Amino acid sequence: MSSLRADQVLLQRINRITVLRYIKREEPISRIDLSKRTGLSPSTITNITHYFLRKNLISERKSPATGAKGRRPVWLSLNPDGGRLIGVEIRKEVLRGAVTDLSGKVLSYKERNVQDPGDPQKLTAEARDLVGSLRAKLKRRPRLLGIGVSFPGVLDPETGDCLLWADAGWGRFPLKEGLEEGAEVPVLVDKDSRAEALGEFWFGAGQDVNDLVFLKLDSEVSAGVVSDGRLYRGSKGLAGEIGHITVDPKGKRCRCGKLGCLETKVSVPAVLERAREVLKEHPGSSLAGQELSLRSLYRAAGEGDEAAGKVLEELAYFVRMALETVVYTYDSELVVLAGEMVEAEGAEVLLEKVKLGGFPLEVRIETSKLDEHRGVVGAASMVLHRLVVEED
Repeated sequence: MSSLRADQVLLQRINRITVLRYIKREEPISRIDLSKRTGLSPSTITNITHYFLRKNLISERKSPATGAKGRRPVWLSLNPDGGRLIGVEIRKEVLRGAVTDLSGKVLSYKERNVQDPGDPQKLTAEARDLVGSLRAKLKRRPRLLGIGVSFPGVLDPETGDCLLWADAGWGRFPLKEGLEEGAEVPVLVDKDSRAEALGEFWFGAGQDVNDLVFLKLDSEVSAGVVSDGRLYRGSKGLAGEIGHITVDPKGKRCRCGKLGCLETKVSVPAVLERAREVLKEHPGSSLAGQELSLRSLYRAAGEGDEAAGKVLEELAYFVRMALETVVYTYDSELVVLAGEMVEAEGAEVLLEKVKLGGFPLEVRIETSKLDEHRGVVGAASMVLHRLVVEED
């Protein structure tokens, strides 16, 4: 593809994304108002909305009669029933799946425990079976438009092969190929943090921005980056793997084999392990003898417990480091924080400490606006995104 052609395709994709998001946010809206709001020419708006109508992504109807002379404007709205999407979230312990409409509303939901996470073929077969059970309840209309799958390991961006999933002991495995077996609709596979970044972009905290970073602080640490409405993956699919940036060369060994990765400081298992170490030095802590969790840690810190406060200070320092890394690397309009670290009960004490450190640049930082279905909605949003940006 020539450079000029590539630029034209990119501009077309950006314009389509802009227009559909305006329709979704401001519906019902006329083509004239769309042109005014977006700054796009009337002919461009006409071409884009015709494309969306052909794809059944939007619907149109005449505005109510007002008695004024002239032609009544036609109002455009998102068409939630223009198709169905399936989103699947693969985790080490559990598989989650949902059918959504085009507005991201979850229509049906299923989850099941993973029997043997270390066996790629078994887990892939379980994921196919979960999709099959979701499809069994679908009617012929609206039709299924595709299946999106979010995955916690490292993926080849070209083939959809798993390159590494250290937590489950996976090496290279043809994941996308296995999931496509018998699907008969497009199957899209991507890193979980990237899928969830798209979910925020279309349905969550990022609906009003073109660039965002989704920072996930959970059992693993990673980021998903949306730039000009496009997912940024990097040449080898490693973009956003900030959990493996070295922050302490003399620190503990990470599951990736390196020493002192960020993940050894801000993942949930690492924080709880650090809390146990600190408690040995503070036998009088209110946490002594309790079952340790983020919830109990945050509560104790909020009540002034010295040991919990020490752990929290260290944690806030490294969370701030993670934030500064993505802010300076990607210069996005918005950073969305998510994961158990910032969503556990009492996490406000952590977020307050993180924000107290301040940032040299003005940056908007928010927690995720999506609910417990964020993973499956993010996976489903990959299908919607593909429908919007694919070449006509």
